[in-house]
Amino acid sequence: MPRISSFVPLHVLMMVLVGLNPCVPLAKGQTKTSPTSVCHECISIRVGLPRVERGPAADIADNTFSELQLPDGHFRGFDAHGDTRAIDGSEPWDMNGPARTVLTPGKPGSYDSCGQWIQHVELTGNTVLAFVHDETACRYQAGQTHKSMSMAVSKDYGLTWKDLGQVITGTDAPTANKNTGEGDCTFVNGHDGYYYAYCGRPRDRAAIALRAPTSNPGPGQWMKFHQGKWSQPGLGGDATNLNLGLGKGRGLNTSAAYWTTTSETILPGFQGGSNKGVYFSSDHTTFSGLQEPLMVLDPGIWKRPDPSEVVGYAVILDAKTGSNQLSNSWMLVYAYWPPYEGGDKKYLVFRDVTVSLSDHPVTPQVGVLLARWYNSALHDRWSTTAAAPPVNGSAYKLETTSGYLLTVANAGGKPTVELEDCVSQRPGHPDHLLAEKGFCTAREYQRLRTAGWLYTSPQEETVPLYRCYNSREQSHFASNKSDCEKLGEMQRLLGYALGK
Repeated sequence: MPRISSFVPLHVLMMVLVGLNPCVPLAKGQTKTSPTSVCHECISIRVGLPRVERGPAADIADNTFSELQLPDGHFRGFDAHGDTRAIDGSEPWDMNGPARTVLTPGKPGSYDSCGQWIQHVELTGNTVLAFVHDETACRYQAGQTHKSMSMAVSKDYGLTWKDLGQVITGTDAPTANKNTGEGDCTFVNGHDGYYYAYCGRPRDRAAIALRAPTSNPGPGQWMKFHQGKWSQPGLGGDATNLNLGLGKGRGLNTSAAYWTTTSETILPGFQGGSNKGVYFSSDHTTFSGLQEPLMVLDPGIWKRPDPSEVVGYAVILDAKTGSNQLSNSWMLVYAYWPPYEGGDKKYLVFRDVTVSLSDHPVTPQVGVLLARWYNSALHDRWSTTAAAPPVNGSAYKLETTSGYLLTVANAGGKPTVELEDCVSQRPGHPDHLLAEKGFCTAREYQRLRTAGWLYTSPQEETVPLYRCYNSREQSHFASNKSDCEKLGEMQRLLGYALGK
C-alpha cells in the first residue's frame, strides 16, 4: 500500500509550498475590515435527513471526515481507522463506494508507528495539503497512545502523499496507561493570511488553537495561542485552553469550518452535557454558542455494546462543495453507534443542515427532522429523528417526513412535551414507538433516545403529530394526518411539530 515518503528538508518544503498557498486576495476595490457583530439569536437552523453511507463495520469513521472536489466534478473523501482510505462519489454525501488505502502506519518507533489519520484536506491549485493525525507508543487496551500532527502534500488528489514532517507536538511525553500529546486537529483558512488549526489536548481535555501563514504552513511555521498571543511554537509549545469560560457542560470539538456568510470560524461542540451544539468566533479564539443544540443526545458510552448511542467525530462541511468553507447549506458528518450495538456496528452518517439568517431574533432557532422509515420485511414503521441503520441486514426505506422536533423544552416560553424513541422487546418483529417521556419504561418497550420536544398547543407554522397503530402489522408510527394516511388508526394527538 502507498505510504508518504520520508521527511522533506525545510528548504525543499519552501520550494514545494511557495506559490501553492497564496493568501486569499481581496476583490477589486475591497478593503480589509474587522468582522461585524453577528446576531446569533437571528440564526435559524433545520437539521435534515440523515444518510447512512458506510457501515456497519468496526474499522471505519475513526477520524474527522474530510473531502475535496475533483476536476471532473466528482468528490473524494478520506475515511480513516489507523490507515486512511480514499473514497470517490458523485455528490459530497455519496461516500459508500470502494475505499483505497492511501496512508498506512509508519515504521516501529516513528511518530506515526500506530497509524496515520487524515483529518483535513485543503485543495490549492492542483496540490492537496493534508493535516495528518499520528499516533505512537500505543497500548489501546490500556488506554494509552501518544498523539501529534504532521503535514503531507499530494499531486494526484490524495492517492499518494509526500511527508513534510511534524507540525504540532505537545509538552508531555508518552506515559503508561494515558493518552498524551496533541492531535485530532483540523485546519481552516481564516481569510486573513493565516490557516488556523484546532486541536485536542488529552491531558486536560482542552481545545487549543494554532495558526500559520497560508503562504507557508509547513513545519516550524505554526504558533500556538497562549495567554492572548500567538507566541508559542507548534512543536513543543504550550497553549491556552479555549474551553475555559464557555460554562459548565459546554466544550468545543476540533473540527473547524469557516462560515462565509458571516466571516466566522465555526466549531461543533458539547452543549448541556452530550448534546451537539455549534459555536461561533469572529477572532478565531473566543467562541460563543447557540442556546439551542443541533442534536439532542443522551450521554454516550464509547465502550460497546451499551444501551446508549454515540455520535462522534462530528464535522460541518458545505453540502455543495464538501469543503469546510460554508455557504448556508451545510452537512453534518459523524460516526454513529446505535443503542445496544457492539463496536462492529459503526456507521458513517451524513446529515443535511439548512441555515438562514434573519434581521430579527427567532424562536425556536433549531428544529430536527422527524422522518418515517418503513421496513417491509420486518413490518415495522419507524418514526425517528435519528439515523435508521439496517436491522439484521434488512434496510429501512424513507416513507415520509413529519415536520421538525424542538431541541429544547418550552422554546419561546411555550409549553412542550418531551418525546422518546422506543422499541418493543416482545417476541416477533420490532415495533418502534414515539411516546411521551416515561411511557416506554412503564411498558414493555426499550428506550432508545430522547427524540425532541413538541408544542402542546398549535403555534404559528406548526403541524399536528398523531400516534397511529397498524393492527395488521402490529406497528406504531407517527403521522401529521388524523386519519393516519389510511395506514392505521389514530391513537392520540402527541402535540405540534414545526412545519418548516
